[in-house]
Amino acid sequence: MSDSESDSDEWSDADYFDDLGALDLVNLDENERQQLEHFINDRESSGDEDDERYVAPENFEWTDEFSVRCRLPFSEKPGPVRVLDSSASVLNYFQIFYTDEIFNHVVECTNRNANKKRTEDANNNKGVWQDVTLEEIKVYYGVLIMMDIIKLDRDDHYWKEDERYFMLGTKISDIISRDRFMQIKRYLNFTEEGFPEQCNDKLFKVRYMLDKIRNAFKSEYIPHEEISVDESMVPFKGRLSFKQYMKDKPCKFGIKFWMLADATSAYCWNFDVYVGKYGTEIDRTFGLSGRVVIDLLHGLENKGYCVFTDNFYTSPTLAHYLTTIGTCLCGTIRPNRRGFPQDLIKSKAEARKLPRGYHDWRQCDDMIATCWKDKKMVYFLSTCHVPEKENLTAKRHNKDGTIVEFPDVPSGAAYSKYMGAVDRNDQVTKLNKSKKAMRWYRKIERKLLELSIYNAYVLEGSVIKHKQPGKRKRDLLGFKLDLAHELIGQVRIRKRTGRSRSATSDQLLRLDGKNHLPAVGEGKDHVCVVCNEKHMKYKERNPDVSYSENPFKRCKTTIKCEKCDKYLCCNTKNMCFQHYHAKVCY
Repeated sequence: MSDSESDSDEWSDADYFDDLGALDLVNLDENERQQLEHFINDRESSGDEDDERYVAPENFEWTDEFSVRCRLPFSEKPGPVRVLDSSASVLNYFQIFYTDEIFNHVVECTNRNANKKRTEDANNNKGVWQDVTLEEIKVYYGVLIMMDIIKLDRDDHYWKEDERYFMLGTKISDIISRDRFMQIKRYLNFTEEGFPEQCNDKLFKVRYMLDKIRNAFKSEYIPHEEISVDESMVPFKGRLSFKQYMKDKPCKFGIKFWMLADATSAYCWNFDVYVGKYGTEIDRTFGLSGRVVIDLLHGLENKGYCVFTDNFYTSPTLAHYLTTIGTCLCGTIRPNRRGFPQDLIKSKAEARKLPRGYHDWRQCDDMIATCWKDKKMVYFLSTCHVPEKENLTAKRHNKDGTIVEFPDVPSGAAYSKYMGAVDRNDQVTKLNKSKKAMRWYRKIERKLLELSIYNAYVLEGSVIKHKQPGKRKRDLLGFKLDLAHELIGQVRIRKRTGRSRSATSDQLLRLDGKNHLPAVGEGKDHVCVVCNEKHMKYKERNPDVSYSENPFKRCKTTIKCEKCDKYLCCNTKNMCFQHYHAKVCY
């Protein structure tokens, strides 16, 4: 094949059939038919896009002469698309994103997963199971939110009722039993029915949740003019093909989220999950980082937005392309990016001689490249700022408490003001790293839950002022407390298991003083009820004491009460038979 043929933008029939994969084109089921139609539609749409493909300039010509540029004015009205009235509850805002449709999907998937596992592996899935309901799943999520507020390292600590652990006491045990909570947690699932076991989509277990919640985020809010793009990490250290390591993040191991957030409110408007280089189609023109920004901006083109990025994303090619779709770019940039003006780059030796606040700039079309000296050289690229501005200064605090002021550049000042939106969002939606989770998709869904809670909090703040004179600011913690209680409502899931009788009827029987006669039971391997009770109570009060050091032994006996059907010691050494029928607390 010639070079001209290999470089052609057209795709051949052979490529077409290679991309079809292992589909049996003769015997197509309904799911495979939908996949085929979706594939053909993608090919047709990509063919239309190829006709209008962006061509990057081969060279960028930079000059030190400033020329006035015209940028597209911002034309949107930022804020919620759907404004609820002041009587709306916290749950109303939350269910803009986590709708009953999503909760019903979780109920359906959880019940299907439970029934499947209990059928295929009955030995490891014992116990009575009742299908979870919509009310139960809301209670479960309400308890999860409370657990995020009251942080304990182990889930079973929330159900501690022993007097020795009175400091751990919560009301969660009054809402849902521990066994039922653990049951729901064990079988919780989000996978849509019909997905094949061998699926090319690495996120198929949470694909429904990702698509539904992303669409809700985008359709319910219009961002302010300044937006930022950055990455967020979901902690996870298990085995996973797309687990990432980022040494500069507080959470170094985990699942990487690409995120676009409103720089004013930190509202998460769009996001995506990075599934590794083998699961991402990298654009040759912009690279992975540039393609991430373009994909996240989909739906905001030609509206006058200004997107802020760090040096992982910023490049002259990306900035030039964004100007063609009516979007500005401002961010730090790595000086080795292709097309960056080389005469602005300073070596370490040259930078040491320059004063703090030194700056220089170059212009190419709409782009302004700037170098600025703080403690080190910092390089900026912007399509929405002038190169210089009088009386613009940056302040830095020294260790001795003194404040130093020195000249700043407009792109640097704007970057410091607007770039931190994703980091602010990540701070309030971060997950508890101390709790281990073996299932990665649970971590992703929990991150979606936290993002939905924060976005609902932002929507509430657009209707009700969170900071009112003379009152404490309504923070996210108060919002989550109200949400947890509204999700739980008046539902109480306290189901008794087993055939045990109530303590009152048992006491009435053994203490009635009528016809309690000893008799010889069957077998010899029976432990006295009274001795066992004394032994266990002492063990609870003294957990470090071994069995041999316990003064109350678990004595075996062959004598039982005919009426109570309880085995009891009945000899000159142990009068358990008499104590059992005469004392309330034996």
